[in-house]
Amino acid sequence: MYKFPKKERLCSKIDIDNLYIKGDKFMIYPFSVRFIIKENNSGVKILISSPKRYQRLSVNRNRAKRIMKEAYRLSKEELIKKTIENNKEIIFSVSLISKTIPNFKETKRSLEKILSKLGEKL
Repeated sequence: MYKFPKKERLCSKIDIDNLYIKGDKFMIYPFSVRFIIKENNSGVKILISSPKRYQRLSVNRNRAKRIMKEAYRLSKEELIKKTIENNKEIIFSVSLISKTIPNFKETKRSLEKILSKLGEKL
């Protein structure tokens, strides 16, 4: 269960465009979240980003994304169970909007808040 397979990653350009055009959004510092909830499917797709606007060096962007992926991987189970129970699919993106890279504990705490808030929206 502690995997992050390709089917859980948001790769479709059409879905990404729809997410940023039509999706709802909220913020839990240091992350910005956009999401769309679809009916009649079950599953979760996520896009993790660290924009160049906030992290100038690619080394820092990659480190931030690695930390975010690991924190998501460890705390995604509840959200997946809720999507299966409600027969809904949730597509969302998490973007780092801080100039400093948060450590793993802060990131995990924030991502757990994000996932619980998305679970409530279902």
